[in-house]
Amino acid sequence: MYLFAVLAAFVSLIVGIILATRTKKDDGVLYGQLDQLGIVTNALLIPAYIVLSFLVIALSVFSVPEYEGFFGTLGWIVCTLIAMGPLPCGIGLGLSVSLRKKGRSKLSFVVQFSGAASCGLSLLLFVLFYGNLLSTLN
Repeated sequence: MYLFAVLAAFVSLIVGIILATRTKKDDGVLYGQLDQLGIVTNALLIPAYIVLSFLVIALSVFSVPEYEGFFGTLGWIVCTLIAMGPLPCGIGLGLSVSLRKKGRSKLSFVVQFSGAASCGLSLLLFVLFYGNLLSTLN
C-alpha cells in the first residue's frame, strides 16, 4: 500500500504545481491582508506537508488488512484511505494559489489546510484500526 501513498504524493506534487503555474492572475485583483497571510502560510505549509507526507507513507507501510472476507474488504478500504493522505497536500496548496489569483481570498485560505486535515484523518484511522482491522507487527 505504500507504493500507492508514494504515487499519491507524487501526483499531488505535479497537479499542485500545474494548478499554481497555469492560472493567470485576473485583472483588477488586489491582494489584501488575508491574501498576504495566505502567501506566508503557503510557504510555511510546504515543509510541514513534506514531513506529513513522509509520515503517512510510513504509516501506509504498516497498514495491512488483518482479516479476509467482509472485514478484509473494510481493512483494504481503510488502508486505501490512509494511503491517500498525501493527495490533498500539494493539490490544496496549488488550488490555494490558483484561487488567490482569481480573487477568492477566503476560499483560498481555507483550502490550503486540506492537506493537514487529510493527513490528520490518515493518522486517526491508523490509530483507530491498528490491531483491529489492520494487522500488527507481531
